[in-house]
Amino acid sequence: MVINPNSDAIQLNYLPQPALDRIANMNLFDTNCAGHQMLEHIANKWTVLIVYALTQEKKRYSELKQQIVGVSPKMLIQNLRNLERCGLIEREIYPTVPPRVDYSLTPLGESLVEPLAILGEWAYRHIPEVKTAMEQYDDNPTENYWEPK
Repeated sequence: MVINPNSDAIQLNYLPQPALDRIANMNLFDTNCAGHQMLEHIANKWTVLIVYALTQEKKRYSELKQQIVGVSPKMLIQNLRNLERCGLIEREIYPTVPPRVDYSLTPLGESLVEPLAILGEWAYRHIPEVKTAMEQYDDNPTENYWEPK
């Protein structure tokens, strides 16, 4: 992604349509699809925030817990283990008392940074529009919207 600081426009260094065409040929909507299963591992808010945090430097569990506001200890541990299992982060244990453990991105994890950065940039740039849409939706509830006709 290339950002022009004098413009609100983002120039993408890839074309989204060929990617969408490739995705259409995959079977991502099928839970048995390996791509679908991979998305389950990486497409959650805690994973995104952990990866963002680890782009800054190696971090200890306590640093991650402090930086990622709102994550419970259980969710942080589960996500760290999941990311390690998927090969996206590595855990380095130092033989000290108490043991010191650092987490960092692997090269595979680093390859996920740019797509997640694009997603984060999109989210940040569209906060006002999303908030406005949510307010309009909440202010105009449609009666029986979910009931079949």
